Amino acid sequence: MLPEVRAERLKELASRVANEFGEDLRAALAGTLSEARKKLKTFHSIADPGADRILLFAGLAPLAAVPSNCVHVPDRIRNEQESKNYSRAYREAQQWIEAETPAKFDARMRAYLLLKQHGQEICKRTNPRCSACPVKLECSYFKKNN
Repeated sequence: MLPEVRAERLKELASRVANEFGEDLRAALAGTLSEARKKLKTFHSIADPGADRILLFAGLAPLAAVPSNCVHVPDRIRNEQESKNYSRAYREAQQWIEAETPAKFDARMRAYLLLKQHGQEICKRTNPRCSACPVKLECSYFKKNN
């Protein structure tokens, strides 16, 4: 949102990668999954969703990453009401993706991108466009609210 702040944070990030990881973040993340997540979460504004996304799209782990601003999408499809607990909704969305997609990079990346697009264009947090939804007949939220 604030370009000057974002640019400064990118510079700080690049400096940390150079100084702490010898300019090779990929090598620094080569340990266990929990160690890699822990290292990523030391960076500003990176929590579990961001760490999972980085590990997935960097080709380091075929995780069931969920777009942080679209956790409501699988929550709505499966439940009549959205969860008030973000962490629980995120974990349940991950479990849903794990159950529905093979543990392969291409499948998990595609699931991530489709959820993101669906959440941004159709299943918006406010004023969802349920009438245009391709999964409305299987959607618990749609069935309850329409």
